[in-house]
Amino acid sequence: MSWISLALRNLLRNARRSITTIAAVALGYAAINILAGFTAYMFASIEDAHIYEQVNGHVQIWKKGAREYGGSDPAACLISEEEFAEIKAFTNEDERVLVSAGLLEIKGNVDVDGTSGFFVAQAMVPEERDAIHSRSTALRSADGSTYEGKPITSETPFGISITTGMAENLALAIDSPIMLVSPTVNGQMNALDAEVMQIAEVASEALNNRYIFMPLELGQALYETGGVSCVRFMLGDNTDTDAFAAKLSEKFGEDQWEVIPWYDVSKLYLRTKNMFDIIFGVVFVIIATIVTMSVLNTIGMAVVERTREIGTLRAIGLKRPGVVRLFGTESALLGIIGAISGLLIVLVFAYAIAAVKPTWEPPVTAREIVWEIRIQPFHLLTTFVLLVIFTALAAIAPARRAAKQSIVDSLGHV
Repeated sequence: MSWISLALRNLLRNARRSITTIAAVALGYAAINILAGFTAYMFASIEDAHIYEQVNGHVQIWKKGAREYGGSDPAACLISEEEFAEIKAFTNEDERVLVSAGLLEIKGNVDVDGTSGFFVAQAMVPEERDAIHSRSTALRSADGSTYEGKPITSETPFGISITTGMAENLALAIDSPIMLVSPTVNGQMNALDAEVMQIAEVASEALNNRYIFMPLELGQALYETGGVSCVRFMLGDNTDTDAFAAKLSEKFGEDQWEVIPWYDVSKLYLRTKNMFDIIFGVVFVIIATIVTMSVLNTIGMAVVERTREIGTLRAIGLKRPGVVRLFGTESALLGIIGAISGLLIVLVFAYAIAAVKPTWEPPVTAREIVWEIRIQPFHLLTTFVLLVIFTALAAIAPARRAAKQSIVDSLGHV
C-alpha cells in the first residue's frame, strides 16, 4: 500500500475534522487569490486611466520647467511650431510609436448667457485624441459608453466636449452655444464662439466641473499661437516606455527638455501599488498563519488519538522518519485538496463577476464602472505551492514528538 493511499484512508477515518481543515485551506487560498485578482484589476485600471483615459500617452516631452510654470506668460514654455514639427518627424520614424499628438493646455472662462465659469482645457487633434482614448478598457461603464452627443472631428473645429458637472452647473445641453474667453500668448483677451457637441464624464472627480476638450485648431486660435504645451506619445507596447523615453532624452537633451514616462506624470500609481503590495503581503501572512495553525491542530489531535497506532507501526518495523513521513503526507494532502477546492472557488467567483458585471464608483472617478476579478496564474500557482508546503511542515513537530516516544509507552497510551 502506498503512502498516499494510506494517508487518504487515515484522513477519511475522521472525515468531519478533515473537511473542516480542507475548508479552512480552501477559503484561505480563495481569499488570497481573490484579493490578488482585485489588486491586479486596480493596477490595470490606474495604468489604463493614466495612459489612455486621461490621454497622457506612454511618454510626454515638455520644455524644461513648463509643468511647474505658474507665471502670467502662457507662451513662456510653449513648444514652438518648428520644434513640434521636428519632434514629430523624429518620433514618426520609430516603429514603436503609434500616435504622437501635440497638446495645448488652456485656461480661461466660459460665458453662457451672462453666466460665467472657470475652465481648464486640453486641445488636441480629435482623431489623435480618440486613437489614444479608445484604447481605454478598464474604466468603462456597464454599457461601454464614454460620452453623450456627437463625435468631434477635424471637420467640426468649433465643437467642444464638456463634463457632466459643467453641463449641470451652467444648464448646458448638446448643441448649446458657448463663448470661450482667454488671454492670448500676447496677453490680449480673446473670445471665440463654440458649440457643445459632447457631454462626458472624466476619470478625475476634481475636473468634473471645469474640464473642456476642444480641437487643437480651436485652442490655438483662442491662444493665437501655432505651438503646443507638450507632445504625447502612445506606444504599441507598454514595455517599450523606458527605452523610448531614454531615446527621446538622448536626442533632445535634458538641459532644455523634460521627458516624462506615464508613471511619473502622477505618483498615484506607484503609491497605490506599494500600498497594495503591503496589504497583500500582510493578508497572505495572516491567512497562511491561520491555515497552518488549523492544520497543526488537526494533525496534533490525530497524533494524540493514534498514539497506540503509532506504537503498533513502530513495533512492526516502521522507523521514526516513516512516522513523520506518514503524517506529513496526510497534512500535504489536506493542503492539496484544500488548495484545489480554493482554486475552484476563485474561478467560479471570477467568472460569476464577469457574467454579472457589477459596477462601483472608485475614489478617482466620477462615474460608476464595471469591476472584475482578474485571474493571475502566477499568484494561483505560487500560493498553491506555498500553502501545500506550509501544511506539510505543520505536521512535522507533532509527528516528531510521537515518533520519539518509546514503543512501550505508545502501546500503553490511554
